[in-house]
Amino acid sequence: MPLSPSTLLQLHTDIRQTRVSDEGIILRQEDGEILVVNEVAIRFVELIDGNRNLDELTDILLQEYKVDRSTLADDLAEYASELISHNVLSITAS
Repeated sequence: MPLSPSTLLQLHTDIRQTRVSDEGIILRQEDGEILVVNEVAIRFVELIDGNRNLDELTDILLQEYKVDRSTLADDLAEYASELISHNVLSITAS
């Protein structure tokens, strides 16, 4: 599912996340699935609030991590699509 820079995302209501050292843990309470993710991935999830679009999330992460904008934008869109398929995220109607 291709996402655009203006796509708004939100976490499903049964999702909980936390940091452990330099990794993150995402828990889907409904089915008990646990995802272990890297530092950038958990920061991305922490920033998702249903009000920021992918472009805004990219801007925030560019201030925190040294990475090429195009690479980051592509990686975030791909990761967001993966999280949508795992029922962690959904697209918010704008």
